[in-house]
Amino acid sequence: MKALALSFGLILGFTLVGCSSLSPTVDGKTHVYSLKQQCPALLEMSVGQTLELTLPENPTTGYIWQVAEPQNILKVEEIYRQDQGESQPPMVGMSGQKQFIFTALQPGEEWIHVKHGRSWEQNPVDEWRCRVRIS
Repeated sequence: MKALALSFGLILGFTLVGCSSLSPTVDGKTHVYSLKQQCPALLEMSVGQTLELTLPENPTTGYIWQVAEPQNILKVEEIYRQDQGESQPPMVGMSGQKQFIFTALQPGEEWIHVKHGRSWEQNPVDEWRCRVRIS
């Protein structure tokens, strides 16, 4: 009987750990994702919470990340940081990281959709999507 209770407890514990990892947050308020991390099927957020998405980018090649669809209930900020060592000055042609910060402004449901490609080409080389419900 104790073995059964212990097994049930372990299964329940693993289930809860799995559920909590669906929406990674740094401080309980900020959801953090990268190109390698897929968003859950539906990300639940509250007004005031943020989603930070960090993606590799080298704009000198013409390939940039852009928000594909206008956002109505999310405020979008874009920040580009060039990769550089502590002793290196910024250099033309160096790659970096594009960070999108989406802040939930009001309740509702919205798709976050960003595309990686050249502005003059129709088909992106990569995409990242996330369906968000804000309460």
